[in-house]
Amino acid sequence: MKLELQSTTFWDYPSQSYGASKKGSRYYEGVTPAFIIWNVLSRYTKVGDTVLDPMCGSGTTLDVCKDLGRKGLGFDLKPFREDIVLADARKIPLPANSVHCVFVDPPYSTHIEYSDDPRCIGKLDAQGKEYYAAM
Repeated sequence: MKLELQSTTFWDYPSQSYGASKKGSRYYEGVTPAFIIWNVLSRYTKVGDTVLDPMCGSGTTLDVCKDLGRKGLGFDLKPFREDIVLADARKIPLPANSVHCVFVDPPYSTHIEYSDDPRCIGKLDAQGKEYYAAM
């Protein structure tokens, strides 16, 4: 598949990954298709920029950053792999204004069990005020 920016908001991503290498894990519930992240980062960042994913999940954003020459920083309450740092998305241990782009694919409310951690935003019902305050 030839990678090129898609000109509409109707993006076609027939699989989790693109190219020869895997991006994130297709077995991770709620995983973001890599081509969505590729489109966003290709449009709004440049080589060398720092990209933050505060709810990094299986690390797809970090993999796309490597492909595009960006510095990816991933945080999660339940790190899926070693290059994801344990942290609550509401308390990321970084100085203000230290990243160029933040990519967030928020949790699907109570539809998926992301972790046993009581701080997990995914445990909050999206129909309640607490979810939106946390986001």
